[in-house]
Amino acid sequence: MDFNLLVAGATAAVLTLFDLDRIFYVPTVAKQKAKLKIWWWSFILLNAMVAALLLVVFSDKEPLKSMPPWLRGLTAGLAYLAIIRAKFTTFTIQGRDVPFGFEALYEGAKSFVYRRINRIAKAARYDETIDLSDKHTLAELATRARLAIRQDALLSELEKDRLRAWLVGVLQDAQSDEFGKKSTIADFILSGIQS
Repeated sequence: MDFNLLVAGATAAVLTLFDLDRIFYVPTVAKQKAKLKIWWWSFILLNAMVAALLLVVFSDKEPLKSMPPWLRGLTAGLAYLAIIRAKFTTFTIQGRDVPFGFEALYEGAKSFVYRRINRIAKAARYDETIDLSDKHTLAELATRARLAIRQDALLSELEKDRLRAWLVGVLQDAQSDEFGKKSTIADFILSGIQS
């Protein structure tokens, strides 16, 4: 295997991994963990293969042709999504311009995989949230949430103030019963997402 193909695939794989990790919070314990890993890593591998294939197609074109192999691979790995999103032509159908390219196919595949990952992740997050809610009192969960907010080095002071106000609002919500408050706070502790 050519080194530049490996670099292109690895670069695309890392970018895809970062995107999946940014979008999905998946608990360490999930009933369908094997299925989740298959979807997750298959999509990463698919992106790596697409980047390598695009490098094969465009490697004899300038400016890639004159680049060192490692830079050619890195460039292809970084640019593969831009190439996929490029429009080859535009068709006029019923008076509307419709762009034609690989983007629709790629976005359809991405949506297909992401929906399946999300379904598994949501079920695992639900189980994890209910488990944490059942094991702790409301006061314990509130303390843990306050600590999570205070100790989060990635939050600005303004974001921390906003989250503390949100937590007080959850605790004082007269419309929510104790379990509703516990599960809302538990979900925040586990995922960092306020609901």
